[in-house]
Amino acid sequence: MTLFDHEFETILDAIPQPIIIKDELSRFRFLNTAAYALVGRARRDLIGRSDSDILPGAEANRIREMDKEVLRTGTALSVEEDITLSDGTVRNLVTQKRRVELAGGGSKERLVVATIQDVTACRKAETELRNSEEHYRSLVELHPQVPWTASPSGEVLEVGPRWKDITGFEAADALKRAEAIHPDDLDDVQRLWSRSLITGEPLDVEFRLATAEGCYRWFRNRAAARKAQDGTIVRWYGILENVDDRRKAWEALQESESRFRAIADDAPVMIWVTDASGAATYHSRLWLETTGQTAEQAKGFGWAEAVHREDRQKVECGFDAALRRQKPVRVEYRLRRADGSLAWVIDIGQPRFASDGRFLGYVGIALDITERRKAEEERLLAQKQIHHMARHDALTGLPNRQFLREEFARLAEKIAPGTKIAVFCLVLDNLKAINDAYGRTTGDLLLRRVAARLGNSVKQSDMLCRFGGDEFVVLRTGITGSDEARCLAQQFIDVLQVPYELTGTQVDLGLIVGGVAARMADQPLDDLIQAADIALEQAKAGGRGTYVEYEPGMDADLQAKQQMKVSLRRALEKGELEVHYQPLVHLPTGRITTCEALVRWTHPEMGPVSPAEFIPIAEETGLIAPLGDWVLRQACKEATKWQPHVSVAVNLSPLQFRNRRLASDVRNILGETGLAPSRLQLEVTESVFLDGSDSNLRLLQELRQLGVKLAMDDFGTGYSSLSYLRSFRFDKIKVDRSFISDLPMSDESLAIIRAVAGIGRTLRITTTVEGVETETQLDAIKAEGFDEAQGYLFARPLPAERIPELIQTLHM
Repeated sequence: MTLFDHEFETILDAIPQPIIIKDELSRFRFLNTAAYALVGRARRDLIGRSDSDILPGAEANRIREMDKEVLRTGTALSVEEDITLSDGTVRNLVTQKRRVELAGGGSKERLVVATIQDVTACRKAETELRNSEEHYRSLVELHPQVPWTASPSGEVLEVGPRWKDITGFEAADALKRAEAIHPDDLDDVQRLWSRSLITGEPLDVEFRLATAEGCYRWFRNRAAARKAQDGTIVRWYGILENVDDRRKAWEALQESESRFRAIADDAPVMIWVTDASGAATYHSRLWLETTGQTAEQAKGFGWAEAVHREDRQKVECGFDAALRRQKPVRVEYRLRRADGSLAWVIDIGQPRFASDGRFLGYVGIALDITERRKAEEERLLAQKQIHHMARHDALTGLPNRQFLREEFARLAEKIAPGTKIAVFCLVLDNLKAINDAYGRTTGDLLLRRVAARLGNSVKQSDMLCRFGGDEFVVLRTGITGSDEARCLAQQFIDVLQVPYELTGTQVDLGLIVGGVAARMADQPLDDLIQAADIALEQAKAGGRGTYVEYEPGMDADLQAKQQMKVSLRRALEKGELEVHYQPLVHLPTGRITTCEALVRWTHPEMGPVSPAEFIPIAEETGLIAPLGDWVLRQACKEATKWQPHVSVAVNLSPLQFRNRRLASDVRNILGETGLAPSRLQLEVTESVFLDGSDSNLRLLQELRQLGVKLAMDDFGTGYSSLSYLRSFRFDKIKVDRSFISDLPMSDESLAIIRAVAGIGRTLRITTTVEGVETETQLDAIKAEGFDEAQGYLFARPLPAERIPELIQTLHM
């Protein structure tokens, strides 16, 4: 059945949307080309057929009912539905159905015209847009910051939903309320926002914003304009960020830094801080005031300009080395003060690390040690002076016996053993008569003239010394023999016996010389000096101008001394020595507090030998070390048998301090014997300070750390006993017996012991007096407040077995 003519069908086929026409029986009357393509059927398969011929029953009935509704009511119907096509694809189609009435043959024919529009792509785009908008909205809602938009004029158009969560205000009106901004920040916010609106430049401002809780929080507001191609602003896009925690942390940091600066600027030391590169970021006020630098001048590495140029390289190298290893730094240098003077400082820096281990830089202090350095230099100078004084004659400046011993010891290491040396002992004749006649001042001047003449008469390699009084000693190495020695002695005589002009007075002086020549390795120096002394005694018989050279046979005493050395070594090996003990009595109570250990020797042939004879021999031969250890061990062993309140005192020779393990040896002996360290007292003389004082002082400190007591023996006999009390705090000082023998008659001795007692009370040092032999002496020292006394009045040195009974019975 033909509904349209051919031309009209051609027009309908050109329409891209499918068009389907059905009659009242729901039969297909016409389909344009697009409709055939949509249905996927040929014309011959559709014209005259109905939906039930090509669709499932339920689907065909649904469509039939819609068609009947359109035909009955004449109302257009639009339906959007997903249709599965013949190729299996699903398309989203919008079908619009209308009723059309055609007149013909005296009757009207009603048709359903359906136009179909494929909206699949459109709906897909809409879905994607909707999903995108939902995604964007989710991002906006979940974003920790608050996005917002505004018109080109600055009117806020949209605010993210997080606004209310953050501020407590509704998003619709919060940004319009200027009163929400802290009054102190409002002018800055409005000024910067107005400038951005005019210039189009981005906005970046921090301010405080009121919250629903009635407080203010810090926010950062940033915005940028989106512009059209002609440069006009289309819209503003912004982000409001809650920076309250960061701002408060920053303010807390600023407050912490302010407190640090306040403390550092008031500190009595110069404080500095660097970054990880070593560049200074801070110097305290004291540094700036001391150096005259400004903070900017000191920043970075500018501080080094204040360092003395001679120290700058050392300082920079020290800091560079520490920086590379990220280790503490310590360096001393001179700092140029603002007034041009120099200050010595000690600079100490510690590395700083973050919690994650990152190196942050250094913080340190520079301490002004100028006064300490000066004191240290005075102390070193004083030590040098003391060292020099201990080894030189104060009147003539010539070396003394101690210097000669030390120099000879060094010389012996450098000169071949077969080399001959000569020692001359020179004694001035008539010096006492000159002193008596013209006074001590003239006598001293004469001695200086003698020293000068002798100095001009010897070689530079010779050693010229004054041993005191009228005695001088000359030592020459490399001498050829007795003839040269005799010529040199005669030269001394000729030079010194020329009359002297002294302050208008001419005086005559004689000289007597004794000498000895020997090979370097044959005898110790003291033996050579003694041999020269023996020869000198022979020369004195000949009067002034006499020289006698030592010959065998003159040294009977010297040979006896040599024999004593052999005997002493044998006695030590065979146990012929013994230790006696002499008590020290506590004067207020009369009880024995300490017993001093005194070594005794009974020679098998000679009988008792005085310690004054064999102790020097032990020191000369090196036997003092094993002898001292033996005495110490015996004394500690015996002391364990005494009552606990009684200590034992043991003398240490200065030569024992050459053993750098002395403190360790004492500790071992205490451990072996079981004696408590507090019950051991070690007595030393001030000569310990004269020989290697720094190392000896360290040994004394090590002994103190063991817990033993330390006493200075023979106090007052040296020239600097008081100064040594400043160098080291002794537990006890023992006044030499020479100050006690003439008490109470001697006002001088009484004044001295009174001063010593006062020193002891002031420094809280126990004071002890040696050599008390009479009741009058005892009364005198009691009156001055001494703590202890020792002497024959109480007891002589006794064998060990008698001491426990003595401790029990001795009371005053």
